[in-house]
Amino acid sequence: MSDIASIPVDGPASAGLAAELAQEAGALSGLSTPALVVDGATLEANIRRMAGFGADAGVSLRPHAKTHKCAQIARRQLAAGAVGIATATVAEAEALAAEGIGDLLVTTPFMGTAVFARAVALARRGVRLSLTVDHGGQLEALTGALSPSDPVIDVLVDCDVGQRRTGVTSVGAAVGLARTIAAERRLSFAGLQGFAGQAQHLADPDERSAEATDAGRILKAISDALAGEGLAPGVITGSGTGTFAQDAAGPYSELQVGSYVFMDADYAQIVDTTGAPPPFAPSLFVLSTVVSVNRPGEVTIDAGTKSLAFNGPPPSVIVGVPAGSAYRFAGDEHGILNVPDGAPPPELGARVLVGATHCDPTVNLFSQLHVLSESGLEAWPVLARH
Repeated sequence: MSDIASIPVDGPASAGLAAELAQEAGALSGLSTPALVVDGATLEANIRRMAGFGADAGVSLRPHAKTHKCAQIARRQLAAGAVGIATATVAEAEALAAEGIGDLLVTTPFMGTAVFARAVALARRGVRLSLTVDHGGQLEALTGALSPSDPVIDVLVDCDVGQRRTGVTSVGAAVGLARTIAAERRLSFAGLQGFAGQAQHLADPDERSAEATDAGRILKAISDALAGEGLAPGVITGSGTGTFAQDAAGPYSELQVGSYVFMDADYAQIVDTTGAPPPFAPSLFVLSTVVSVNRPGEVTIDAGTKSLAFNGPPPSVIVGVPAGSAYRFAGDEHGILNVPDGAPPPELGARVLVGATHCDPTVNLFSQLHVLSESGLEAWPVLARH
């Protein structure tokens, strides 16, 4: 491997990873590329920082595993004080339960006899399972999968707070669904979920704050109406890395933050009202190799759309190239790195670390995370990629 530790870092890259490589330039030399690499020190620092924020703010954390899909990271989040883990799918919940994670919330409403049977099977195994619904048909499917002897399952009403993806769309619908849940002896009405996905990546802090405020008002109105019916929600869960600081003030009691562990090019664009970025450093990179150097001012690397999600902005962090270099997609297997005029491009065979475009789907492209820490290089499986 080329001496990657001696080459500049383009963008606000992780100081932890750069320092680690400086100490042990050959740490990644045994990996075939493309490979997904995590700076372990920065990962741990991000987890501690968010946990400290939650403790200071008096709000619970339920980190979302759709970001990392990794039991080792979920365990670290729980050890830092998280009350449980959120998953996007029953498959993710099954995979984490098999690794001993015992308190799981599936944040996406779903349908299908088979998938409800799988969810109930998790509860039968002793998992503390919570599900979200936004329609009576989902409740019918769930109760149809339950037998009289099954444990009671916590159910939350999913509320559309502006994303227009899932969720009930009125206070009346939320109250009616909560009543139906509470009337079923095998179910327990646990609370509300409202994820303002439309707010998380807005670069302008005022626009982001306004969207988060509107989402909170919707949830507060539903919560107040439920309290008037004697059905005050025990939990109001939602939020994300883009709005966590504002959402901690309420009405949320639980934050489903996810991307903070890795960060990506999308989150690198958002700032607060002082111009400061989120207080988390990038820890996720795709290790790639320069495979072609025949065109002036640019080189080709072996990381394209099969290695980096393309539903986000170009990478904002590239380690191993001159400052000012830029990445562009060049097909399934390849990417192009353009270097500034007069700057020496990486040589043929050089290794380059490319920051994540959008971290969640980038992780889903790989079967394992290669985590670099003081103890060396470890491979952590990526679970439930289907």
